[in-house]
Amino acid sequence: MRVGFVISGLATGGAEMMLYKLLKSQSAERLEPLVISLGECGQPASLIEGLGIRIVGLGLHRRPRRSIARAALDGQRTLRRFQPDLLSGWMYHGNVAAWLLARRLEVPLVWNIRQTVNLTQEKPWTQRVIRLGAHLSRTPKRLVYVSHHARAQHRALGYWDHNALVLPNGFDLDDFRRDAAQGQRLRGELGVSDGTCLIGHLARYHPMKDQVGLIGAARRVVAEEPAVMFLLAGHGLEGTNETLAAAVRECGLEQHVRLLGPTDTPEAFLSACDLFCLPSAWGEGFPNSVGEAMACELPCVVTRVGDAPDLVDNTGLVVETGDREALAQAILQLVRSGRAGRAALGAQARARIAEHFSLPDVAARYLEVFEEVLSDC
Repeated sequence: MRVGFVISGLATGGAEMMLYKLLKSQSAERLEPLVISLGECGQPASLIEGLGIRIVGLGLHRRPRRSIARAALDGQRTLRRFQPDLLSGWMYHGNVAAWLLARRLEVPLVWNIRQTVNLTQEKPWTQRVIRLGAHLSRTPKRLVYVSHHARAQHRALGYWDHNALVLPNGFDLDDFRRDAAQGQRLRGELGVSDGTCLIGHLARYHPMKDQVGLIGAARRVVAEEPAVMFLLAGHGLEGTNETLAAAVRECGLEQHVRLLGPTDTPEAFLSACDLFCLPSAWGEGFPNSVGEAMACELPCVVTRVGDAPDLVDNTGLVVETGDREALAQAILQLVRSGRAGRAALGAQARARIAEHFSLPDVAARYLEVFEEVLSDC
């Protein structure tokens, strides 16, 4: 089965990494993929190419005045040679481009919507693309949402729901498992004592992730439990980020917050931590970083965004968005639960991932959806 994946871009992000994980998990005998990236190609693109899968980058990010339609026409020539059986759009701009291409190639279409939506927080162009998606949404044979919350939100925006379904992110329990040796090594490199409770945060820098709010909550945590340190890792979370560095200085947390920047070994980072926090303000569909932290046996504190509360369930704590006091109190609760308490919750978290969100199960379901669409045509 030949499937062309059309994605908005392949820079760092959870949706982009999920496409990589999905492709990594598929058998070459059952799926022959080609990936069209409208925008920037970063680490996820390199990982996909490492699987021996061809990526065609259309460079929309370098030529912002180019339209999605123009970029799609450029991809059309490549796809005609590839002769796909089906196209799979991935993210808003990728979905619209895939709609154009599917019409021209006369092949069935599947859309993937990878986030919850808050139109007021989106750029004007993205707002228009999201609204356009509602008008076009009767065409795809399936609309795949990453979370139930995302499905409900888009249905309210006018997205056709008749062929919609929810497929959550999946997590590789072999790649993400607690490795005490790696974790201890990283703690040593950072000069963190065994008696310090490490609170981890792994994400790209973006207002939707509310890293500034996390630093604000950290001030209250440190005031009550000084033997803690917050480790923030990910693209844009370097000490050169003046917004975050200023927040750290204003809160007097220079000895308690470390901005580490990107990491090539997220499993080592998570293994060094004692608990995990993702305080997103909006936009999350089904956060990869939380699932990976749970696979590494970390109890998590999350905000009530997307399906994050359903992912964590009773293995962690959930607070309302923007409530720094509640966020601080939830972190304090896990800090004070001690190693044994956190270990018990962490074991339950990994078991929950294994039972409900394993990558092989999710990847197999995606393939079933593609096969169902082709059998209906």
